[in-house]
Amino acid sequence: MSTITSKTFTYEPTLSVPRGARALAEVFLAAGRLMAGLFTYQAPRSQDMSAEDVRRLAQSVQHSDPGFAADLYAALARYDGERDR
Repeated sequence: MSTITSKTFTYEPTLSVPRGARALAEVFLAAGRLMAGLFTYQAPRSQDMSAEDVRRLAQSVQHSDPGFAADLYAALARYDGERDR
């Protein structure tokens, strides 16, 4: 008859960050934030846009997005109608 003997070994690996990896990661993240800031467009708030600004925007997107341009023109018509009251 044979016997089976089992033993449990515990090994806790020590995790360490390689030298310079943290600094390199910080530089990489800072560069990413800088690039995001350079290429992020922030449109003016709607209350800051004049009716003429909206009209120019509608004209600029007339050929590329006629539905959006129509929505802008409709909003201008409502605005002009409310302003005349």
